[in-house]
Amino acid sequence: MSNDCTPYVPVNPGDLITAENWNDMQCKVQEDIAAKAAAAKEEIIKEGVSRADNADKFDGKSATEWTETLDQRYAPKMHDHEEMAGYRRFIKRFTPELDKVLLHHKLGRFPLVDIYRLESIGSIQDEKNKGALPAEFQKCKLLFYYGHADAEKYGLQRQVFREKVRIGIPFRILLAELNVEYDDDDPIEDVLNDMWDAFMHDPNDELEHCQSPWVRECCGQRRTVAELKKGDQWNDLYVAMVPVRVLVGDPVCRNLAQAEGTAGVRPLPADNVNMVREGVCRPLLVHVNYDTTYLQVEGLTATTSPVDLMILMRS
Repeated sequence: MSNDCTPYVPVNPGDLITAENWNDMQCKVQEDIAAKAAAAKEEIIKEGVSRADNADKFDGKSATEWTETLDQRYAPKMHDHEEMAGYRRFIKRFTPELDKVLLHHKLGRFPLVDIYRLESIGSIQDEKNKGALPAEFQKCKLLFYYGHADAEKYGLQRQVFREKVRIGIPFRILLAELNVEYDDDDPIEDVLNDMWDAFMHDPNDELEHCQSPWVRECCGQRRTVAELKKGDQWNDLYVAMVPVRVLVGDPVCRNLAQAEGTAGVRPLPADNVNMVREGVCRPLLVHVNYDTTYLQVEGLTATTSPVDLMILMRS
C-alpha cells in the first residue's frame, strides 16, 4: 500500500493532537468525499447518461438523416424542380376553325400527358335511366347536382354489381382546386357562378354546363352555404363530367348525324365506357419545349361535331 498520500492535517512524532486538529481533519475528510463523489457523478453523466440520449443515432446522425444522405449520394435524381410533382388540367374545344392550340404548362420539363374526350352527361345513362334526364340537359358536358336527390333519379352513378359510385367531382373539392373563396353566408348561387367562372377561365374554353332541378330550386331560394351544411347537403354536391380516356392517334369525333340522335347523343354502353369512336379525326400531340405542348385534332370537317378534350399533365 502506498504511503504517498497527503495527510488531511499533518502532524509530527510527539506533537499534541488537539480537538481543533481532530475537528479540522473531519471537515477535510467530508469535503474530500463530497468532491470525489461529485467528480464521479459528472463522469457518469458525461460518459454514460449523455451518450444514451444519442442512442438512436450513429455517428451523430439519425436513421432518417443517413437515408437522406445516402439517397443523395447513390439514388438517381429523377426530379430536381421545387415541387414534388407539377399538375395541370386544360379544357379545350376543337372545331374545324380552331383545330390546334399551344398549351403553356410551364412545368419546366416534358410532362406526362393523358387526353380525355368529354362526353355529354346524357351519354352515361343506361336503359334503366334512359330519358330520365331532362332533354335540355342531355348535351351538357358539366352538370351540377345534389347526390341524394339526383344520383338515383337521373342515373348519375356508375354501378358494378352491388357497388354504386356517384359520378363527378365533389363540389367542395373542386372549389379548393380552383381557389374559389367563399363564406358560409354566401348564397350557393353566387358560389356556383364563381366556380363556373374559375373553371372556364383562360386558358380553358367554355363548355355547356347546367344544373339539376333540385339545384335550380335551391338557387332560387337563395339558400346559403351555412344552410346547406346544416342540412348535411353541402358534402353531397357534385359536378358531373364524363371524361373518357383516348390514346394519341385514336379517333375522337363523330359526325353530326351520329352525335345528334333522338336523345341528343348516342348513349354510352353501361358495360363498356371505353367504346370505340367513329370518325377519322385524331389528336396529334407534340412537346415543343419544356414549357409548351402543341395539340392538334386532325381531320375535323363541317360534318363533325366539336370535340371537347380534357388534357391532364404531370411532371
